[in-house]
Amino acid sequence: MVKARQTTRRTASQDRGRKTQSQIIEGASAVFEEQEYSAASLEDIKEASGVSQGSMYFHFKRKEQIALAIIQEQHNRIYAGVDPAIADHADPLIRLMAISKMICEQLRTDSVVRAGINLALGQGSLREASARSYATWVDGVGQLLGKLDRDGMLNSDIPVDRLSASLVSHFTGGNLMSQAMTQRADMTDYISTMWRVFINAAIAEAHRERYKAELDSMFGGFAQAE
Repeated sequence: MVKARQTTRRTASQDRGRKTQSQIIEGASAVFEEQEYSAASLEDIKEASGVSQGSMYFHFKRKEQIALAIIQEQHNRIYAGVDPAIADHADPLIRLMAISKMICEQLRTDSVVRAGINLALGQGSLREASARSYATWVDGVGQLLGKLDRDGMLNSDIPVDRLSASLVSHFTGGNLMSQAMTQRADMTDYISTMWRVFINAAIAEAHRERYKAELDSMFGGFAQAE
C-alpha cells in the first residue's frame, strides 16, 4: 500500500515535471521567434512560459540547455510525423516528397519546429548540435536516394551523398527565403520547385513524367509549371 502511494506520487511529480518542461520549451520557442537567440534572456523565457523562476531553474540552468531541448523536441515532432507521411508511399523519392511537405506544414503551424530549425542554423555554442542535426538529415535523405539509385531511377554523375547534402541545403535555403519574404506562406512553392529541379536534373528520363505527376498531385496548386 505504501509503495503504491509512493509510486503514484512519483508518477504525478514526473507528469508535472514534463508539463513544466513543455511549458518552458513552448514559451522559449515563442521568445526565439520574436528575437535573436543571443538577445533573449532567461527572464524573457520565464515570463513567456508562465512558470516560476524556481521551476525554470530546476529544469534548465542555462539558456543553451533550453535551446538544445527545443532542437531535440523539434526533431521528435518531425520524426513523429514521418511514418504517417510515408504510410501510403513505398517509392523512395515520393517518400522524400511527402516528408518535405509534412515539414513545410509543421513549419507553418508549430512554433517549436520553427524555433528548433532556426536554432539549428548553428549560433555560437549551438554549432555542434547544429552540425549533428544536419548530418542526421543528410544521412537519412542519402539512404532513400541510395535506394532510388539502386532501383535505377537516378541518372546523375553526382555522388548520392552530395545529392543528399544539396537537397538538405536547398530545403534550408527555401525555408529561410520564405520566412523572410512571406512568413513561410509560400514555402511549399519553394519546395515543390526544388523537387521539380531535382527530377529534371537527376532522375532518369524514362521516370521523370511519372514523378512530376506525383509531385503535382501531392503539392496541388503549389507545384510550379515549367
